[in-house]
Amino acid sequence: MNLIDDDVSRLRAYIETRASNEDDLRLPPEPRLCEALGISRGRLRTVLKRLESEGLIWRHVGKGTFIGPRQIRADDASLSAAISIDDLLDARLVLEPQLAAQAAIHATPADIAALEQCLAEMQTAKPFIHWKRLDERLHNTIAEATHNALLLMLYGTMRTQMRVNLDSRIEAVYSPMTEPRQDTDDEHRKLIDAIRAHNPDHAEQAMREHLRSVRVRLFGQR
Repeated sequence: MNLIDDDVSRLRAYIETRASNEDDLRLPPEPRLCEALGISRGRLRTVLKRLESEGLIWRHVGKGTFIGPRQIRADDASLSAAISIDDLLDARLVLEPQLAAQAAIHATPADIAALEQCLAEMQTAKPFIHWKRLDERLHNTIAEATHNALLLMLYGTMRTQMRVNLDSRIEAVYSPMTEPRQDTDDEHRKLIDAIRAHNPDHAEQAMREHLRSVRVRLFGQR
């Protein structure tokens, strides 16, 4: 074992001990780490880079170095900048049809009534902003109808990115004309009917067809 590998092993052992004994997963400042490990500042930074590449630690500029994989927040600006429109639309096609299927299995009469009420309001909504908020509420109600807190959390994370990346395009397409809204409401009706019938296969397919139609309306075939 060479010297750098020895330093990496000692820091890894230090981190494992600290992680098991401390509630705070932030490492001490570099001078204290250098003293604890008996290495220079330059060598410490080399070792930290090695462990960061392994996912054992992550660094937040201005806040410090933390044990474990990097923590990602839904509203992290750097994360949003790395997400393309296609990434987001593909993610919707993976997650939301499964949410619809789970909703069809687990939805209560109260969930279905909430979906019906939301759609009824959408069909009579005049201002675009009111219709859009109802559209968001309907999709969120489907996620809630899964009665799965983790799935709802995943959906909430994706919805945050949708607001950042898609809102302006949705407004540009849906605000000037009512026809796209009417088509979307018709697709929502098919989806809600499948959930009310507790048919997960039909609900999954209806959501997938709806999302593909929305993608075409927003960006054409891509």
